[in-house]
Amino acid sequence: DFLRDILNNNKFTNISFEDFDKEIYEKFGIELVPMMDDWFQAKALPGYLVSPIKAVKVKSGDAMKTMVSVTITNFTDVEGLVKLSFRIGGGPGGRGSRGGGPGGSDMIDNLIYLEADQTKELSYLVNGAPRMIILNTLTSKNVPQTFMEFFREVDEDLKAKPWEGEKILDTPVQTRLPNESLVDNEDKGFSVTSTDNSSLLERLIVKEEETKRKYEGINWWRPPTNWTATTNDDFYGDYVRSAHYIKGSKEGKLSATWKVPLKKPGYYDVYFHLYKSRSYRRDRKDEKGNYNFTIHGEDGPEEAALEVHNAENGWSHLGSFYFDSETAVIELSNKTDLRFVFADAVKIVEI
Repeated sequence: DFLRDILNNNKFTNISFEDFDKEIYEKFGIELVPMMDDWFQAKALPGYLVSPIKAVKVKSGDAMKTMVSVTITNFTDVEGLVKLSFRIGGGPGGRGSRGGGPGGSDMIDNLIYLEADQTKELSYLVNGAPRMIILNTLTSKNVPQTFMEFFREVDEDLKAKPWEGEKILDTPVQTRLPNESLVDNEDKGFSVTSTDNSSLLERLIVKEEETKRKYEGINWWRPPTNWTATTNDDFYGDYVRSAHYIKGSKEGKLSATWKVPLKKPGYYDVYFHLYKSRSYRRDRKDEKGNYNFTIHGEDGPEEAALEVHNAENGWSHLGSFYFDSETAVIELSNKTDLRFVFADAVKIVEI
């Protein structure tokens, strides 16, 4: 009400920050200037770990609704905000639990405040089925800033108990289990090989950019001939969801390597985090080929192939191997019939 009164009393005029700060102080005894100075000078950013977003149909009262749930942890000592948006389209009640007319396509936006080192479980009940859910981490250390989840079909869960609201949890979002060792492409244990295959004329005419970006957008028409870092919300990562990608090659002269530390020698399951672009999953179902790995274990190098066409997006099992050293070495070649090879993350799980 205070803010509305200020706006109504100052229609079509500018309000200086000093005057606004004075009115806030006189009304509430709060000084904004010290807060703003701290905010502008602060360099720390919040960072969030996000659980998978789930959506199920539940019976709430006499109506069937979609319950959307997610858990978010702010692992930093800086407070922050995230924005959760639902795109609702088709069916009655287009604006979910907030009412609205039938049909159309509407957005429901929710702002969630998280204190430092806080974990919240969030649940929302909406009418109809969400077509898309967008989680925006706003000003944070997360890259990319937004995560999207598309829902073609939402199944009914007869055991789920409908509830809506926020719960503060003691257990944060877990990125790995105690028996897992993991190396992402952002970690020190990851490396790639490269080559300068440009012609002499290209090297003379085309000069290297002085300030090359750390991450490049994916070039679907002309993929790079050297490993190039890129970002996408489908990649694995704690705060930075990135991977390296390269053009597929018949020769397979370049590779990406993960050196995963081990607690002790033994048998381990080896997993690779596979990325299949949404366009591939939608339009390129006939494009077939393998990711070709070399697993360096006790018995020497062993070949392992992952058929991308039949594999699911996310963690894929490459096999079980015995490692007798302090490090498991997994190597991915760019040799494939596919147009792209993406090198993301590798994890090993003690058997």
